[in-house]
Amino acid sequence: MVRGGSMAWKTGTKVIHRAQRGWGVGVIVQVAEEGRRLAVRFAGREGITVVSGRDSALVEVPADTPIEKAAAGGPLDALASGEQGAATAFALRTRVSRLEALRRADSLGALLSSRVHVLPHQVGAAGRILSDRLPRFVLADEVGLGKTVEAGLVFAGMRQLGIAERVLVVVPEHLAFQWLAELFHKFNALFSLLTPERIAALGGAEAALARSPHAIVSFEALRDDPDLADVAADIPFDLLVVDEAHHLAEDALHAAVAPLCRAAYGVLLLTATPVRLDPREYFRLLSLVEPVPSTTLDEFLARLEQHEAYAEVARTLLAGGSEAEALGALRALAPGDELFTREDPVPDRLTLLAHLADRYSLSARLIRNRRVKVGAFTSRVLRRKDVGEGEKRAALVELCARLAKGGEKVLVFGHDLELLRELQAGIGGEGLEALLYDDAPSLEGRDRLVARFRDPEGPMVLLSGESGGEGRNFQFACQLVCADLPESPLVLEQRIGRLDRLGQHRPVEIHLVVEPGEEAFLADLYEKEIGIFEEPVGGLDAVLASLPEELEALRRKRTDRTREAFRKDLAERVATARRAQHEGDPLLDIRSAALPDLARLVKGAFGRMGEEVPEGIEGPRVSGEAVEQSLVTLSRWLEEELEEVTTDVGQRIGMEVDTDQNVHPFEVAFTLGSGMRIEALPGMEMPEEPVTYLGSYWRETAVARDELQWFATGHKLVEALVGLVRDGDAGRSAALKREWAPRRGGLYVRFEPRLASSADLAPGARVASRQASRYLDLSPVSVLVELEPGHRHVAGGAQRVEDEIEGVQDAKVGPAPAALLQAAREAAEKEALEILARRREEAHELLAFHADYEEERLIESAFQGGAPRARIEAALLVLRQHREVVGRAIDKAKLELDAAAVVVP
Repeated sequence: MVRGGSMAWKTGTKVIHRAQRGWGVGVIVQVAEEGRRLAVRFAGREGITVVSGRDSALVEVPADTPIEKAAAGGPLDALASGEQGAATAFALRTRVSRLEALRRADSLGALLSSRVHVLPHQVGAAGRILSDRLPRFVLADEVGLGKTVEAGLVFAGMRQLGIAERVLVVVPEHLAFQWLAELFHKFNALFSLLTPERIAALGGAEAALARSPHAIVSFEALRDDPDLADVAADIPFDLLVVDEAHHLAEDALHAAVAPLCRAAYGVLLLTATPVRLDPREYFRLLSLVEPVPSTTLDEFLARLEQHEAYAEVARTLLAGGSEAEALGALRALAPGDELFTREDPVPDRLTLLAHLADRYSLSARLIRNRRVKVGAFTSRVLRRKDVGEGEKRAALVELCARLAKGGEKVLVFGHDLELLRELQAGIGGEGLEALLYDDAPSLEGRDRLVARFRDPEGPMVLLSGESGGEGRNFQFACQLVCADLPESPLVLEQRIGRLDRLGQHRPVEIHLVVEPGEEAFLADLYEKEIGIFEEPVGGLDAVLASLPEELEALRRKRTDRTREAFRKDLAERVATARRAQHEGDPLLDIRSAALPDLARLVKGAFGRMGEEVPEGIEGPRVSGEAVEQSLVTLSRWLEEELEEVTTDVGQRIGMEVDTDQNVHPFEVAFTLGSGMRIEALPGMEMPEEPVTYLGSYWRETAVARDELQWFATGHKLVEALVGLVRDGDAGRSAALKREWAPRRGGLYVRFEPRLASSADLAPGARVASRQASRYLDLSPVSVLVELEPGHRHVAGGAQRVEDEIEGVQDAKVGPAPAALLQAAREAAEKEALEILARRREEAHELLAFHADYEEERLIESAFQGGAPRARIEAALLVLRQHREVVGRAIDKAKLELDAAAVVVP
């Protein structure tokens, strides 16, 4: 063996996959992305297999190695020879097949894969984006509702679909590490943080981006390095995420980011600014995601005012106003809309609201969830103590010690690390241990430090510089002490937001110890004029971002009259911004809630599981509470099934799997050691010395304990263990005993629908077969036919085999005649092809529905925005080409035999 995990692959090279010996020797027939993706024809597999060139399990073998088929043939060969596998292995493969189908459908596995509590508004936002032909949206949720989580869920869903090969996250420099930590902790995603120093070390921008398919860069680096901006603009990223997107109001930054948006397939622009507070910002942002945006700011403002007329009708309906009066107003606004002029039946209130949200919202590519709609937040309580000059340090020590001795976990924020160290020493003098977050040398060290702080028996006080906002959740604490007050309210909001988050169940108490002078003046501003201790200021950047500079200018004037005028002006500006924030947009609220879409997702998932749909999911009035509880139920089922399947696989291949001996409840430890019975795991390096992975499949445990690994969809070990079964030969054949089986036995056959793989070497999201997977149901097709002549289809038999799979037993049977098995397989395949044909038909209908709807919306919004006809026609041409190409990919789908079993009574 010459090499493994190499990037120097060439066509014609012979290879084996050490994690899948049954595939036999393979020959590389095509190399793409500089060796990152390979098309290989393995002797033991049908057709072409696309593998990662980075997989250490893939190794070159000498050129004179004979190409022979694997000793074990297909499942029918095994049955014909009487060498079928065990029923337990067949059951495991069946469970994996069912689990994979559920994880893939509607990207459910990814939507429920984040290390956060399952929240309908987040799953709904991500699900809506993933279901769109183009995942290009402005995510404008109010602060604290989890825009980062929603963006991560979209990434996870695209990753699961194979359309997130190249992803770039662009953020303000101070948030770069926070994103790195959140993507790793919550989504098992390892991104590269490309600082200017790192880019230089990798040999420049082109080399750095080529070696970092998942990367994070800062606004500052992108704006200040023209070479980086130019190279990034030439890369057609599958997904571009821009956080704090209101900064694109800066012309230089907009000039650097806009070309990236135009080149990228998916774009997520994150902002908390209300539309009415800064229409210019939204004009710019929507112009980067809409297929045909408004051409000028004036046209966008006119579009906004037109939209407001429909929103006002919606407000009236929501307040219980007359439906007849609303219809009269709507007929005047849109005389050509057939729904408004329909008389039999006359549309009711819910129908009108749904239609307004669907057809007359400001943009189909804007999502904004609001706290008042989501709920689940607690209050903020200010605890202020004014002290004399020079008394602050002692007062802070006394405060922290008192709270800690009272049983409260205390989080202390400050920008002066020397002051924090003095407080740490002072608290130590009170007989209490206080941890300093900034002293931890690494991400892992900070994980351990936070775990100690979270432990009820651990230290009660954690002191932190601003780095404590690096994606950490401290909802288990509710006491925040500000060792100082930053002049930026946005920084103060970030501090408070570490505790005042979804999942916090107690009021957040914010403690200030204030000395006279400038600090007292600033505390007054925050308390009275800005009101930050009562409600968040996220989204008010247009008003508050310049406060540090305004305070600096104010200090130079030093007159009471000037200060009073400043306070009055600031209060008026904040009040105006608050009104824009609170009023909201009812049409946007309805679209963003996405309850009907979530209900469809839940209904489909329960159907695939063979379970009854919960109450409150079907019908015109979907219950938000029922949807949330159903999502939790689905999440728990996935967690339990993943745990049972992967721990079973781990034990079968010789891992030490500890679920109840040396671990805490709801923890699992996998140890890769000398007892391993395989050479490699797909996508993972096999350690030379024993390595233990300690984590949890249970969301509640993983959310509460950052130091544990999160064994969910996307975790490398979970995916490796599932992949061993899914892509391997174990469990492909069996002889099963079922009392109800056909008198002379039956043949159970399971086929996997496959989309054409020849194009799958192309990188990223624009590959037609990957787009087709959004529309075509790719869940396994299982059929049971009788073995006696005629091979009659046993209706419902295959489903019954799968429903009872955990209780199956081996049947003692001899070799079955190959000709009989082949005839039965052909009868089963004929039935399966009819099922696939129906699925193709449904996929074409869904594709046509989405394309027609998008075409109609595109034309309406484009003309409203004043777009020239040529641009509209160009966008329509792209849409129609997409429909044609994806339609052809759907038509090329075929069936591959995955498993077969003889079933006897």
